[in-house]
This record gives sequence, structure tokens and C-alpha cells, in this order.
Amino acid sequence: MRINLLIICLIHALTLLSNGTPLVTKEVEFGNMKLVLSRSAMDEIQKQVNSLTSSPKYYQMKVDRMILYFPIIERVFKEEGVPEDFKYLAIQESGLVSDAISSAGAVGFWQFKDFTAREVGLRVDKRIDERKNIVASSRGAATYLKRHNFLVDNWIYAMSAYQAGMGGARKYMNKSKYGDRKLEINTSTHWYVKKFIAHKIAFQNRVNDKHSQNLSLIQFNKGANKTLDHIAKEFDLDVHLIKTYNKWIRSGEIPVDKTYAVLIPTHQKVKDKTLAHKVKEIEPKTHVERTKIEEKIFPSEIVEGLYGANSKYLKYNGLGAIISNKSNNLNSLAAEAGVSIELFIKHNDLRPDDSIKANTIYYLEAKKAKSKLGFHVVEKSETLWSISQKYALRLKKLMAMNRIASKEKIEIDRILWLNGKRPKKTPIQYHKTEQKDEITIKKEINAGNSDKEDQSEELAETVQKSTLKKIKISKVKNIHTVMEGESLWSIALKYNMSVKDLRNFNEINENSALNIGQELYIFSTQKGTPKSEKLNIYTVKAGDSFYSIATKHNMTVKELMRLNKRTNDVVLIGDKLKIYHN
Repeated sequence: MRINLLIICLIHALTLLSNGTPLVTKEVEFGNMKLVLSRSAMDEIQKQVNSLTSSPKYYQMKVDRMILYFPIIERVFKEEGVPEDFKYLAIQESGLVSDAISSAGAVGFWQFKDFTAREVGLRVDKRIDERKNIVASSRGAATYLKRHNFLVDNWIYAMSAYQAGMGGARKYMNKSKYGDRKLEINTSTHWYVKKFIAHKIAFQNRVNDKHSQNLSLIQFNKGANKTLDHIAKEFDLDVHLIKTYNKWIRSGEIPVDKTYAVLIPTHQKVKDKTLAHKVKEIEPKTHVERTKIEEKIFPSEIVEGLYGANSKYLKYNGLGAIISNKSNNLNSLAAEAGVSIELFIKHNDLRPDDSIKANTIYYLEAKKAKSKLGFHVVEKSETLWSISQKYALRLKKLMAMNRIASKEKIEIDRILWLNGKRPKKTPIQYHKTEQKDEITIKKEINAGNSDKEDQSEELAETVQKSTLKKIKISKVKNIHTVMEGESLWSIALKYNMSVKDLRNFNEINENSALNIGQELYIFSTQKGTPKSEKLNIYTVKAGDSFYSIATKHNMTVKELMRLNKRTNDVVLIGDKLKIYHN
């Protein structure tokens, strides 16, 4: 009987091998652990392997995605100190489909819900969803796995907790196995772990294959302030192809609050495999050969006489640009720049009949939607166009951010917003300069305009403007720059404001997250001075987490951890945590 069973098993194994189906072995290596499979576990896992490889078409599709994304995941996991084999978990979770959504509402490569994603440092809002970014989400997955492994020192148990949470995974754990490097896999092992082993066995022999379309992905980290359309043009690629691999950006330009990895699909052969261990970046193609490149960020950095007579090309505000001279007209300058007249006009917010100004910077690339600087004070002789050129801002964006109508004139000393839209409830502001009283204004007008018939009307208008200026200045109490770990609650507390007032004044809705470096206008009838932070003590209850406690008390997780001098976010029932008084 035993001989017959062995013969049947042998025939079954030979059949699988002849079909190219990977065969489950008794021992499986995983990170720093050796997994020993029972006979029943081997049979169960083999059935799953057979199912995963049964459709050549869908199997190959996953292999292709694996070839594209695994080098990136491997690099991230190496940097984070997580076993490389966890990369197979991404196939199990999402099939390596960036915008996969589960029935429970989990999203992306590693299937995070929004609150869990934010806990591990991912940005999830109306503009950006880093759950769909392979670099950011893999780093988030590594963080999540490390947190669990810190408690159990067993990567398999940490894997169970990834799916079921630490509370749900406890029933699959044996405390005596904490720290063990050898583990038996049997009928009582968590189904999620056995499914993972099946995925590892099904795909591990294909990691060195070539992509069926000879495609590879290269990481580009210099996309800040650019749209995907702009990046596609820089690399001479179809924008739809770029968007296919970068679904994490929902609209608009890539923010500047941190580095966001843009994936560039390419058919170029990547000769070395170093992408798995270091960031490999490529630069866009330049459309103009420049005789001299000077990296200039802001206009104040330009020094007269820096450029020679033949050095007309430069890098200005991060964009390719050219300096005009007295002899240039629109046609000659566009020709020198190697750009079509249509594009040159579009890049510089010009009209076909506009004249070229001498010794002026003109851009060879599309200008940006916002500046790294927050504000600009209008100076004498400046126009909206000259300001838009100064900061490489699209003229329409500059006008929209400041709610300026097409024929509206801008006054000297007016504060213009450069990287965000002025809230509706925020009045036009002016730089605080010495204000003349109404009597002085009246005397000046009487002295200089005695022969005018409309003297009284001009006086009334000037006095009204002066009064409005004073009111507008007095309303702006302070500008606060958001720092790491701060929340709306802590900022409102600092300036004796309510969170509701802070939101309303800065037009921040409840779903919007604060960004480091974001500037908030503080508008309050009270003095803008910090008050002492009153603290309460919160006792951790069943079901509580650092995230739920922080959210309940209008704090961030980082803020709660710093206040309690914690190095991790593990909480136990009965723990006492300091919280801000609400």
C-alpha cells in the first residue's frame, strides 16, 4: 500500500515537472528562517501553486509585472532591513496592480487602508495616493512588517500580523517560537502564510526572466513642480504610458514637500542589476545645446556681468532659459533657442505681436504652477507678466492664485501669493510700510492738485485706499510655517484659536493634510502668543491604537509619540498617555 502511494506521488510529481509547474519541497528558505512543511501542508500549497500557474496568459502577466517592480522592492527592503522574500507578498496582495482595490477598501500594491497608510508615513489625499506608488508603499509595508517583528522576532508571525493585525494573529503564534529560525508549517499554520509560500514557489524561478516586451522601469526623482504631461514631453514618451505607471498622482503637479519617485518606462537595456540596491536615475533629454549652464533658483541670485557675450543659455528657476539682447525679436530669439515660435510664445505667456525686451530671461520649457517661495511684494514698474517671469510661474496660475481679473491693475506693496490660492475670506494684503494719516494725505493732494476740478473725489478715493490698507494689515496677525509633527490642533492651541477658525481662514477642508513648510495665515482677535499647553492623561482601552488615540484628540501620531517620549507606537491596555487638553 505504501509502495503504491509512493508510486502515485512520483507520477504526480513527474506530471507537474513535465508541465513546467514548480514543485513544492519539504523545506523552504525564507529570509533568515527555514520552514519545514508537513505532508498535508505540502499538498495544500501544491494545489495553490497549480492554480497560480494554470493560466499561462495570466501567469505571464504577473511575471512581467514582477520583473518590472521587484528590483525596486528589493532595493527598498534592503535599505529597510526586511527580508527580500517579502517581495512575493506584493503579488499575493495585489497581483502588483498599482490601483487594485479590495472589497474591504484596501488600495494599492500593498493593500493599505487610508488610516493605516498614513500611520506608516504615506500621503493619501485628493492629490496624492502613495499606496499606488511602488517606492513609497514598499517602504510603508517594510515599516509595518518591522513593527510587528519587533514584538515577536519572527518574520512569519509578522507576516500573519500584516494580514490579521497583531490581535488577530495571536492565535496562530506560539510564544516559545519567538526568535526561532526554524518553524514547522502544518494544518494549524495561518492560511495567509501558506498562501504566501505558494506564491514564492510559483514565481521564484522566474525572477531572472526578461520582460515579454523588453520593458524596464527607471526611477526619476526630479519631478517636483512638474505634471506627468510635462515629464512625458521631457522624455519623449507617450503621456498615457507615463500615467499607467504613476497612478499615485491624481491631478496637477508633483508636490515639493518631499521626494516622489516617478517611474519612467523604457525599452533601453539596463546592463547591470544595481537598480535592486541603489536608486538609479535618468535625466530628461535636453532640446538645446547650451554653451554654459548655470543653476539659478531665484532671481535675487543673478549677478550682473556673470555671463559673457556668447553665454546666453542658463538654468533659471530649474528651467532651461535664454537671455535676450537688443537686436532680438520674437522670431530670431525662438530660432536661437531652437524652439518653435508657437511653443516659445506658450512657454512665456506672450502674444504673437509682443515685442522682445532686451536683457530679459525667456523660458524654453513650460513654466510652473507654483513657486518654492510663498509670497512676493509688488515693486515699482513691475507687471504681472514680469513677476510671472521672475518666478517661472504661468501667468494664468499667478492670477488665479491671487483672484486677479484679466484687466485688474496691481498696486505697489501688494502681497502676491506664489504657491497657493489666497482664501476667499482673506483680504488683499499689503506689505507693512509707513502709513500716512488722512491729514497728511489731504495736505499733499491740496498742494499738488490745486488746479484740478475733481480734487475732492481724488482725496476721498486716496483716503479710502489708505484706510483699507490699514484695515487689511491689521487683520493679518501672523504667518505660521508648518513644522514636522505639527497638527491643526497644536497650531490652533499655540495661537489661542479654534481649529474651526484656522481651517476656515485658510480654506482647509477636513480631509486635507498639512504639509511641512506650508504657510498658514493666523487670524485672531486675541494676541498671537503661545499659551501653556494643558495636558490630560488618557488610559489605553481595548481596541485602542496610537492612530485612533491621536485622531480622537486632534493630534498626529508623531506628536503623540514625541509627547510621551515613545520610540514605537505599541500600546497596551492600561498604558497612561499624555494628551493635549481639548
